[in-house]
Amino acid sequence: MNSGKRARLLSMVVTVVGLSSTHAHAAEQEILVGHVAGYTGLVAKQAAEVAAGATVLFQSINERGGIDGRKLRLIAADDQFNPELTVKLVGEMKGKAVALLPMTGSANALALAKDNTLDLPLIGTLPSPEGVRNPVQKNIFHLRASDKEQTEKILEQLLTVGLTNISILVPNSPAGEQAAKNVEAYLAGHDSKLLATGVYRLTGSKSDLQPALSAVEGKPHRAVVLFGPSEHVADLVKELRARGDTAPMYALSYADSKSIVRAAGNGSARGIVISQVLPNPNSKTLPLARALREDFAKYAKTKDEPTHLNFEGYIAARLIVEAIRKSKDPTAEGVRRGLEQLRAYDLGGYVVDFSPTRHQGSSFVELAVIGSNGELVY
Repeated sequence: MNSGKRARLLSMVVTVVGLSSTHAHAAEQEILVGHVAGYTGLVAKQAAEVAAGATVLFQSINERGGIDGRKLRLIAADDQFNPELTVKLVGEMKGKAVALLPMTGSANALALAKDNTLDLPLIGTLPSPEGVRNPVQKNIFHLRASDKEQTEKILEQLLTVGLTNISILVPNSPAGEQAAKNVEAYLAGHDSKLLATGVYRLTGSKSDLQPALSAVEGKPHRAVVLFGPSEHVADLVKELRARGDTAPMYALSYADSKSIVRAAGNGSARGIVISQVLPNPNSKTLPLARALREDFAKYAKTKDEPTHLNFEGYIAARLIVEAIRKSKDPTAEGVRRGLEQLRAYDLGGYVVDFSPTRHQGSSFVELAVIGSNGELVY
């Protein structure tokens, strides 16, 4: 992601490490929503896009009077993709924010769950390892289908069409380890085995894809499934195609079709399948997608089209708003109670279903393919 575009996205959020006395009175009149994520480093694009989508929703609500006259404001903190810093910064949100937007990084999410001091509702993690979902965490709510559900949807299609020699490429992270286990377990349950696993390295702000590429090079696979952040999936596609690998390629929803097209070109990107856990943000018939596009056109400080991660931030922000309206209590506890009351709640063509014992709002998964024009076809 170029620095200019990142700057435009980051301009849509406010980074706050504390509230000065001059702003104390204004803050009392506002409802603050936090976002602790890697605004710098490997997942900067994802963090900024989630925040941008949420900011658009808040601006739309504020223009219509806010919630009982109180305006919503996003306060963001950069954890630099560092799990220890994630835990620290989330702790500092206590007493300020009433809820948190989706965070970034599997190791970061697991560190937060293990720390067990989360005192305000967190609406999702990107990605979403099973250790964060099960057992149910009191203050973690998931609006999207799990990585496991997405993986099984992809593998189901591959086996259905007879593509049994499968290789995977995963990062050296908790999410990558879990992805490999999910694939191996599903295939074992269907009398099949994984052909090859390539592991690439994520270290700080750097990555090394070569170990993963070397591990699968020359293997007689008939399909390749790619796991990891969008930029890395895009680079993996580019490198695999450059090495002459023509096998069908699949990726989870964290992959971005536009990034793949930019990195690999239309020809190499065509036919790549990406699981989708949210509706098509370009839909002209879905009320929720229309609302996103209308608000994005009006409030976003960019001429770019809204992305799936913009949509995720928008939906997460909308859930926080609906939870406050449901509980009539604009506090962290009020948001938690309100979310648990959103039973089979239709946001406008996308239904979430929370309860005190169910914190996974949706299991919706569909597969979309990159078409000849570089756009996703659902």
